Amino acid sequence: MITLPANRLLCIALLLMVVPVAVSGAPVTRTLSTAEPGAGEAFTVSLSIEDVALGGVVETLPAGYAFAETDHPADRILVRGQKIAFAVMNDTRIAYSVRAPASGSGDITGRWEDFIGEVDGAIPASHVAVDGIETAAESGGASPVAQEAASPFAVLAAIAGILIAAGRGGRR
Repeated sequence: MITLPANRLLCIALLLMVVPVAVSGAPVTRTLSTAEPGAGEAFTVSLSIEDVALGGVVETLPAGYAFAETDHPADRILVRGQKIAFAVMNDTRIAYSVRAPASGSGDITGRWEDFIGEVDGAIPASHVAVDGIETAAESGGASPVAQEAASPFAVLAAIAGILIAAGRGGRR
C-alpha cells in the first residue's frame, strides 16, 4: 500500500506532467464565419496555427457539406470526399470555404500533426446547421457536449481521489 506522503508526491508529479500540456493549449484552433449558413450558402472556416513549423491538418466535413475553395497553395492541399488535408509549412493561418447543403447539420472535426515536434492532437469540433435547423440523421442525434472527451483535469482529480482514498485504507 502507498503511504499518504507517497500519494501526495505522486499527485504533485502528475500535476507537473499534466499542467504544462494543458496550459500550452492546442496549436490549431478553428473559427467559423457562421455556424448557421443558409441553404447552399458558402461560409469561411479559419484555422489559426501556432508553433507548427512543418506538419499537417486534416479536416472532416459533415455529410452534404462540400469544400469550395481556399487561399492555401494548391500544391499543399488534397481533397478526398469529406476530408481536406493541408500541408503546414510555417503557416499561421489557413482559410477555406465550405458550401452548405440544402439542409443538414453536423460537426466539422479535425486533427493536426507537428512533424518536427512529433506531437499531434484533435481540433475541437465545430457544429454547423443549415439555417440553424438540427437534423438528427446527420448529427447522430447526440448533443455536441455529449461527444466531448473528459478533460485531463477531471481524470487527474479522479486518480488523486482514488489514491487518497486508498492511502486512508478506510480509516475515518
